[in-house]
Amino acid sequence: MTDTWENIKGQKDEWVGKAKEAIGRAVDDSHLQAEGVAQQVEGEARVQASSGEASEEILKQEADQKAQRAESSIKDNISSTRESVQDQADQRLSDAISEGKRLKEEAAIQAEELRREAIQQNEQEKEQDRNQAVEANKYHDELEQRAKKAIDEVLERRQENNE
Repeated sequence: MTDTWENIKGQKDEWVGKAKEAIGRAVDDSHLQAEGVAQQVEGEARVQASSGEASEEILKQEADQKAQRAESSIKDNISSTRESVQDQADQRLSDAISEGKRLKEEAAIQAEELRREAIQQNEQEKEQDRNQAVEANKYHDELEQRAKKAIDEVLERRQENNE
């Protein structure tokens, strides 16, 4: 003799459990996935119990086997997720190291360019200083010649006045 309401409740639990399991897989929520598997097992047991297909002992054994398979599947999923996360973390770390090296090389290139610009500017300033020194020497020589000439003229006038 079957209990129709228990059968319906069992089928509902199976469908809801399947939906939870699928959603748990889709959103990578192992807790929701396990909850869904457990609800499916409960629903299947309820359907079988309501129809008198199996004894309580057989239902418990089947439920235990399904729970073990579900646990193993979820553990595999967790392990796979961990590996995926670790791979992503490793890739991001590798990318960050590569970016750091690139930035370091770019900084070294910029530093070398700045060093060259400073040397060039220093050379230009040295050239300007040399030119100014040459001009100053010319001016000095010119002033010295004028002074000598003025002294010579003064001495010449004194001699003329003394004579």
